[in-house]
Amino acid sequence: MNEVHDMEAKWPGAGDVAHFWGSLTDGFLAVAEREGRRLTTYLNTAFPAAPPKPRWATPGRTVPLRDTLDLRIYGRSVKGQPPVLIVTPQVNHSYIADFSPDQSLVRTLREGGVSRVLVTDWLSPPEDREYSIADSIEDIRAAVDAAGGRAHLVGLCQGGWQCAILAALHPDCVASLTVAAAPIDTHAGITPLHGFVRMMPMLWYEALVKAGGGSAPGTALSRGFDLLRPFERFFLNDALLYLNALDDGYVARYSALRNWYRLNKDVAGRLYLEVVRDLFKDNRLASGTLEVDGRRVDLSGIRCPVFLVAGTRDHITPAEQVFALEELAPSARCTRYLADAGHIGVFMGRGALTSVWPALCARMLECRS
Repeated sequence: MNEVHDMEAKWPGAGDVAHFWGSLTDGFLAVAEREGRRLTTYLNTAFPAAPPKPRWATPGRTVPLRDTLDLRIYGRSVKGQPPVLIVTPQVNHSYIADFSPDQSLVRTLREGGVSRVLVTDWLSPPEDREYSIADSIEDIRAAVDAAGGRAHLVGLCQGGWQCAILAALHPDCVASLTVAAAPIDTHAGITPLHGFVRMMPMLWYEALVKAGGGSAPGTALSRGFDLLRPFERFFLNDALLYLNALDDGYVARYSALRNWYRLNKDVAGRLYLEVVRDLFKDNRLASGTLEVDGRRVDLSGIRCPVFLVAGTRDHITPAEQVFALEELAPSARCTRYLADAGHIGVFMGRGALTSVWPALCARMLECRS
């Protein structure tokens, strides 16, 4: 203490200088500590050590159905009210339909008055047999049978065109059909995916399946979707994560979506090649030339009420591909919904779940005959 006074006496202002440098050092240390926490959080979130685990947000029960499919069940059946069957895509995990407490299509439908909701929980197809589009349609029909023989079908992405096929081939088991972010006419609109699929020869896709031991590797398919938006997927998302790494809410949301995206499954080689060739290259579903199990799929045979949901920012399935079903099924009473959302946001984004699905659910519940 005397030394400081001596310094002040000898060099006026020395105490202020010491205080300045001390504060500056403390500031540097605080910044270093904060940036260290930021970097640690970023690395642990972007590159988690443990593999993610599937988790459904809403209490329900899972019932084994087939070797390719389980059913996730919510609520109880009510006489005279067909249940809702949500048919999810087969690449990523099915809990996208019940992603989180405030991003759950299941909860939105239940809160909208649906007494019973079922969700397809897809498993990887057995390696000892081929699995085709026809097999996937038969699986969905088995799920409808397990639901009581008749259901409101809600098809998400791939599940949308599968449900449309089922509604055309087996109209008696469908109370209504909802198609969300699903490619019906794959040649409508302009998308990077459409251009890429048409440009690459079938030999390339066959080589992918061969390299995958008879399946299309889920990791390769996910990387293919990443390449449709390389700047966003390989730079922007990580940059935003780093900048927001001290925001616990942002990190939790990012981590939840990243974990779901990493839970991809391999797709049966035969199914994958049929989808590429028949749906995307040759557009046979829209042209009316697709055959499933020896039967031609005629979408004009759909008679039930149809609800079409597309996203304004969907870079994978533009609205034109979804809304094409209205013209292809002229006997059906079709209702269009356009959500301000990207591809999966159409059926799990907060905006779409608030602005689109409650109204759609109310219309759906009117379809009881």
